Amino acid sequence: MIYITYDTIDSTNNEAKRLINDGKITEPTCISSKVQTAGRGRQGKFFFSPDTGLYMTVVFPVNCDIASQVTMTTRTACAVAYAIENNGIECGIKWVNDIYVRGKKCCGILCEAVNDYEFGKMKYIVIGIGINIYTKDWPQDIKDIAGSLFEGEPLETDNTDELSNAIIDRFEIFRKKLMKEISEELSKWLFVRSSEEFLEYYKKHSTVLGKKIVFIENGISKEGIAREINETGGLVVEVKNTDGSDIVTYQTLSSGEISLKLSYTP
Repeated sequence: MIYITYDTIDSTNNEAKRLINDGKITEPTCISSKVQTAGRGRQGKFFFSPDTGLYMTVVFPVNCDIASQVTMTTRTACAVAYAIENNGIECGIKWVNDIYVRGKKCCGILCEAVNDYEFGKMKYIVIGIGINIYTKDWPQDIKDIAGSLFEGEPLETDNTDELSNAIIDRFEIFRKKLMKEISEELSKWLFVRSSEEFLEYYKKHSTVLGKKIVFIENGISKEGIAREINETGGLVVEVKNTDGSDIVTYQTLSSGEISLKLSYTP
């Protein structure tokens, strides 16, 4: 794995694509930055990226059928969760691939691909990962849902100028360690681990299975209970008919076409 690090960049995913277009990525490569000025999340959302997090993109040159990317996002979530838990932090996966710690979102994942559509081949897997490590000051629109791996420590201070060198060093050591561990786990979860192994881990860490959810599909809000995750990472939802009957139908949601949130309505 080749590691490329920046102090500041617009987006590590953007930089990865620039390097791909320039022919500069020929083997697995991890691009990271201490700060992102235009971090990107799913569905075009902005990803808040101050200097208290880990922002990385891992690129894998491949040559496989485009259809093989169907479980890429769910496998990536497993790899990230596994690396985080390996550092003693319990976490869960909210479908599709958001990582939650203590009920707050601490990590966002954006999986993209560079494809050769003429031959139906995927040429590069581009996986962007943003993790809040010690962040505690949030923009208004995300302050109720965003969290960090660690709360307060070791960056608990009112003035970041007063941070000791020891604290800063501790943060950098952990950030680099986690980045390397995630990069290594991605290789295993994407290319080595079996479908049965990844599905078992994904289901075990799901924060939605068995719970009532609200999802929006084609602009229409629907309610249901998350019952299963199938072999392609789709979420199988038990949906009640809107006509008042007791007839139950099952609908499988796939990534990229809906938004989902837990419903706290009894």
